[in-house]
Amino acid sequence: MSWKSGCTDRAEDTLRNTRLSLKRRPSALASAELLRALEACGPSLARGVLTALDVNIDDVVVRADLIASERGADLPLRRFPAAPVSLEVIVRRAEEEAAMLGHRRVGTEHLLLAMISLHDDPTTSALRATGVTQDTARGTIRRLLVSWTDNGTPRPRVSAA
Repeated sequence: MSWKSGCTDRAEDTLRNTRLSLKRRPSALASAELLRALEACGPSLARGVLTALDVNIDDVVVRADLIASERGADLPLRRFPAAPVSLEVIVRRAEEEAAMLGHRRVGTEHLLLAMISLHDDPTTSALRATGVTQDTARGTIRRLLVSWTDNGTPRPRVSAA
């Protein structure tokens, strides 16, 4: 599944914005730029998860940069290179996450879960330090899924009146 055809519109926008950020800042962490793009993409399930878990994106990105510099920015597997290949790894994992949840298309929530699954990534380490794990994210996604549509926008609430 190519990310162009298998993603929701919001996920495609998020990936496009992440790629643009990495072109402007080649030394940036791909996962940190993806996290920033998830926050900026507008209403989405991933953004809802991050809000529900009270994640401060700026703090996480600063902590991730600190972790990366402590580990050594050039160590293999410690930091994603700023090449599109690094995002392809996240997209492939996101496709697996979507399939595991029985979803037809990759959404922002799958991108978030894929990013959290990167074991040796500074951004993932920074997220875990704030209490965000795959289990907490999955549980929050399950709770929020009932209120989101397939295209990643909030489902309108129906008045009982």
